[in-house]
Amino acid sequence: MHRIAVLTNSMAQEAFLAEQLLRFCAEHCLFPQMDCYRDQESFFEAAHNEPLTNALIALPGVDGLNAVEHLRTLCPQTRIIWCSDLNFSLHAFRLRADYFLLEPVTEDALRQGFCSWLDKKAPLRSDRNEHNKENGL
Repeated sequence: MHRIAVLTNSMAQEAFLAEQLLRFCAEHCLFPQMDCYRDQESFFEAAHNEPLTNALIALPGVDGLNAVEHLRTLCPQTRIIWCSDLNFSLHAFRLRADYFLLEPVTEDALRQGFCSWLDKKAPLRSDRNEHNKENGL
């Protein structure tokens, strides 16, 4: 992991996601550059200037769908974890998101998503499907 971006529209959610991400990276001796964004314009400008290796997108509804679609077009190799309040799991599969989480996001579910980033050989992990089954997705 080299460059991770977190996109959300909530200061509280940004703090929670950044804390979980930093904790996970420290536990795995990973020290990437991490940037947080609360507006899509600066997020996409940064992604355009220097492609992201990883992105964590947590936006409500169609805003999240549009952000993931645009990021996939702009940076096709970026590994994505997508958190949404709507069930876009089929869209996540179509857009090759590494992990999709339906809110409310728990620490354990987020950790599983981060683990999917460590498995660089497979674009989708089988435990993601197990998580989705457990949550009725």
